[in-house]
Amino acid sequence: MVTTREVSLDDTETVTQMVGAMLAELGAGDVQGCLETQLVANLLAMKERISGFLAFIEECPVGIIMLSESASLFARGTYGIITELYVVPDQRSSGVAMGLIEAAVSLGTVKGWGQLEVGAPKQPVWSRSPNSALYLKAGFAEIGPRLKLQLHGQASSRAQSNSVSRSRLNSRQRRALRRYVADSSAARIA
Repeated sequence: MVTTREVSLDDTETVTQMVGAMLAELGAGDVQGCLETQLVANLLAMKERISGFLAFIEECPVGIIMLSESASLFARGTYGIITELYVVPDQRSSGVAMGLIEAAVSLGTVKGWGQLEVGAPKQPVWSRSPNSALYLKAGFAEIGPRLKLQLHGQASSRAQSNSVSRSRLNSRQRRALRRYVADSSAARIA
């Protein structure tokens, strides 16, 4: 029988191992060595923003779901983001993932989240992925692609130079950003 419980700071090692296994499986190499236990502990300590659930068969962890709380106008307040969902290979298609998603939905309901989101891999990989069927079966609706801009390693150089010119923005985007900053400054003075 599968049991599910919320993660705590005491689960740092288990969370590190489970998420490391997920990342390694996704092709990120030997991530377990790179995924620092201290980073996991720091994130788990952010109880107001980071949540998660572990699934167990007896005492053996077989799945994990991690969630982050965010807020936006489009969501009309706070909402949850599934950041990681992993089930050990020999327990897939056994209901473990659905149980973890149900735990996340219950938590979101208690926290008053307007919605729960999850990122998906690039198309057409997503449409052929068994994960797409899982999320659709759980009631998720496709809302479109998500994009990212890596900030690690960029923030310190940008903060030191405080210049838009060193960014990855093209010249048209830099001019538009300068105009926006100037307009914002003028609005504050007025």
